[in-house]
Amino acid sequence: MDKLNIDKMLKDFPSFEQHLHDELQNKELEKEFLRICLVDYVKDGNYSMFFRELEHVVKARTTISQLAQDINLNRSNLSNILKGKVQPSFNTTIKILRGLGAEIEVKFA
Repeated sequence: MDKLNIDKMLKDFPSFEQHLHDELQNKELEKEFLRICLVDYVKDGNYSMFFRELEHVVKARTTISQLAQDINLNRSNLSNILKGKVQPSFNTTIKILRGLGAEIEVKFA
C-alpha cells in the first residue's frame, strides 16, 4: 500500500479564503454572513474582526478600489478600515454597509 502524501492531498483542497470567496457568491449566504457578522459586532464591539469579515464580502463581490469609488471614500482609507487598522466613524460604517447593499433596521427589545 502506498504511503499517503499529505502535502499532495492538502494542495487539492481550497484555502479557507478561497472556500469562503466561493461560498459568498451565493447572495443568500452572503446576506446571512453579513447579518451574523453585524450581530457579532454589536455584541462584542470587535470592529477589527467585523471589518476583516467585511473584506471577504467586498472581495467576493467587487474590489476595494471599486467599492471605495462607489461610496466616495479614499481607497487607502477603505483598505485600512477593512484590514482592521483604523476604526471608522459610525457614518463611514453605515456608508460601507449601504455600499454593500445592506438595509439596516434597528429594533429595541
